[in-house]
Amino acid sequence: MRTHPALLLPLLLLIVSCGAAPPPSSTFSGIPPSAAEPLRPSGVTVVPAPEAGAWQPSSDPRSMGNPAAPITVVEFADFQCPYCASFARTTHPQIKAQYIDTGKVYFVHRDLPLAQIHPGAVLAAHAANCAAEQGAFWPMHTRLFQGFEAQEWGQGDARDLETFRGYGRELGLDEEALGSCITSNRYAQRIEADVRAALQLGFQGTPTFLINGQPLHGAQPFTTFQRAFEQILASAP
Repeated sequence: MRTHPALLLPLLLLIVSCGAAPPPSSTFSGIPPSAAEPLRPSGVTVVPAPEAGAWQPSSDPRSMGNPAAPITVVEFADFQCPYCASFARTTHPQIKAQYIDTGKVYFVHRDLPLAQIHPGAVLAAHAANCAAEQGAFWPMHTRLFQGFEAQEWGQGDARDLETFRGYGRELGLDEEALGSCITSNRYAQRIEADVRAALQLGFQGTPTFLINGQPLHGAQPFTTFQRAFEQILASAP
């Protein structure tokens, strides 16, 4: 996805974001090693990775809103990034209420776990993707960020796995199925495809957004998104 002539605000460079993403040669293949090594069984079946940019919006469980909305926002996020957590807690609910729920914005999550600096981010991404199998990506998305801010997880180890299973129990999910999915590592290719797509776009920090193809970096306030959205809506035929 390429940028277009400016319909939006100028690209903001002095921003609040976590960074930077590891280069492709050092990206993960799933749950990181060390304490979490027993969580990486061999011979697992993984979900085929989509082509970078081919996000199949109409059936994507990691999206919300109307795929036919005039504005599409793709967020590349890390569940262990404090700025992503702040955006999820403060700005995203405002975007949802004023633009997603009213059919103006289609919002898509993509994983960009910065594994070199956030040891628990990859495992958390697996937990969210596995929760999506039970129709609970967004509730788990919210719970993961809440738990991160409460310092309930962060090492990507067996303790974090049990914490995430507990979140599933809180959300009314099949806890055993969630845990089995996480340890199967089957979303490794999907997560890595997201990382590679982000790197191809030149993104190395989180959160980073594409708004109708235009990049916006960092946990910007709601007013920044609002101005961008209103410019697009005003220019729509």
